[in-house]
Amino acid sequence: MKDPQPIEIEEAEVEQLIRKAEQGTLDAAEQKRLIPLLRTLIWIQRTLLSTRISLSRLRRILFGKKTEKRSRKPKDPGSGDDGGGNTSGGNPHKGSDDSPVGSSCRQPGGQKSDSNKHNARGHGRRSAADYPGAETVFCPHEAYRLGDRCPKCARGRLYPSRTLVELRFTGQPLALVRRIEREQLRCNTCGALWVAPMPPEAGRETYDASLKANLAVAHYHLGLPFKRIESFQGMLGMPLPDATQWDLVEQVADSAYPVYEYLKRLGANQPLVYQDDTGARILSLIRENQAEPPPQRKGMYTTVLRFEGEHAICLYFTGRQHAGENLDDILVYRDQRLAPIQWMSDGLAANTPKRHQDQTLDINCIVHGRRKLVELDDFFPSECTRVIDAIAEVYQHEAHCKEQQLTPQLRLAYHQEHSRAVMDDLKAWMEKQFEDRCVEPNSRLGGAFDYLLKRWDSLTRFLAITGAPLDNNTAERALKMILRYRKNSLFYKNAHGAYVGDVLTSLIETCRLAGTNPLDYLSALMENRSAVFHDTGAWLPWNYRDTLEARSEMRPLGLPFTRILGLDILPCVAHAMAHVHTKSNQADALDACEHRIYQASAGERRDPPSNGFGNTSV
Repeated sequence: MKDPQPIEIEEAEVEQLIRKAEQGTLDAAEQKRLIPLLRTLIWIQRTLLSTRISLSRLRRILFGKKTEKRSRKPKDPGSGDDGGGNTSGGNPHKGSDDSPVGSSCRQPGGQKSDSNKHNARGHGRRSAADYPGAETVFCPHEAYRLGDRCPKCARGRLYPSRTLVELRFTGQPLALVRRIEREQLRCNTCGALWVAPMPPEAGRETYDASLKANLAVAHYHLGLPFKRIESFQGMLGMPLPDATQWDLVEQVADSAYPVYEYLKRLGANQPLVYQDDTGARILSLIRENQAEPPPQRKGMYTTVLRFEGEHAICLYFTGRQHAGENLDDILVYRDQRLAPIQWMSDGLAANTPKRHQDQTLDINCIVHGRRKLVELDDFFPSECTRVIDAIAEVYQHEAHCKEQQLTPQLRLAYHQEHSRAVMDDLKAWMEKQFEDRCVEPNSRLGGAFDYLLKRWDSLTRFLAITGAPLDNNTAERALKMILRYRKNSLFYKNAHGAYVGDVLTSLIETCRLAGTNPLDYLSALMENRSAVFHDTGAWLPWNYRDTLEARSEMRPLGLPFTRILGLDILPCVAHAMAHVHTKSNQADALDACEHRIYQASAGERRDPPSNGFGNTSV
């Protein structure tokens, strides 16, 4: 039976329902209100009768889970205590001055050691170098110039010194509207109308590419619903309707989705992938679930695939498919000559890529196994401490590897030397608990031990495979952006809206991983749309700036204009006009015309690729 959903109801309303039930006068609405209350009561009875541990689980469901951190200090792994002692000899760094990050650094009185205090000057403040996206304004000296006599000593000469940098912060709305009033003059005889030209800085589009990128990042990364942005802009006297916002955001995805599809092929050939998923809401699919007959599969999920390799890539997929099926679709593009991809997940069967298992090396998350012991720590403190402290020691070794910036090969050797004994002793101890009948296999503690033992090879890949991670925290962090969006915007209208969200969230997160400004990147994709379709690989978050610089240095086309005019200018214009009729976008028409001329000059006769985006409102 599934966990019940929280019900908001007053005690007086419950008493009123009871009285009407006793009198047999409940109407349809009151009966519908009473059903979830009865189901919750049945669930509580089953939970309380099953085992005493369910009381703790019930408390977490009703009041939420605060943290997985332990409420008491872990026992010393090297103390030899049967309840939590580690027979592997303890932490090899214990007592050393350069203890790894994450180890306990408290004095007997509970005070922090003075060795960890950082009294560096300026601690807590950011330097000017931390603002690479800031606009730079150079202020020359108004009174003196280079080479002038020093006004103080009158003997020396002034020479350049280090510039003094100061920062100034200003605020602005998401959409800044500029009102341009063009003067019109009319002849009082012939009626001719003369209109003042637009200023050059006004641009040719009503909605600038920077605004579209701003809305995409605000909606899909910050989680701001379109209605909330509309309300905010209305308060500032610069209204921007939510439907207009969607049209603008869809145009961003219209230019960016080729990169999203290209990243699928690029990610498939990376050496490591983190995988996880969470629930999603798509209104069109919810209506399908309510139809008769209902579909065979009713679930809706958002999957994250976080690839690691030469470049970090993050891809999101929203729909009915499980995480394993989405990974299967990506592995279709993997080069068969490559070694199996290291695939980190939480071990659920739904996460398994069933069609390409031979191309994957499964790695399971050790934190998921630890979490089951944390939930039982209040009831089996001795046994849980033994496991949790052993895992903590492995993480101390991992922190040491990161602190020393060890290569993957050296990290593997270090774990084999220091962590293998810890994990081998832990496995032997859990198996002995079953053999000596100290733990009931069907109990919750036995289930937690069995979870670790059944997946032991996958949990300990970091002892045998170069670069194998310990946990799936990377994928879970990547899902936070989806959870933030779902908490604020609640749902997608249909599958097309979900695809637009997948495209933009994937590119925004990949930009963040690459250290690229997503606003600049998305604007560049829109301003160079035809080039993005022609050579997508040159417009990735980590190389698009090089492409922009190369395009700015390109010489004009080396063909006489008469030749272009006589050869292909008319078909190009005709194609552009057809583009206007189908897309109603003048800028896209100009891009299409430019693309056709470029193809004609190169001897190619291909139409621009179809983007598959229509005027569907979501």
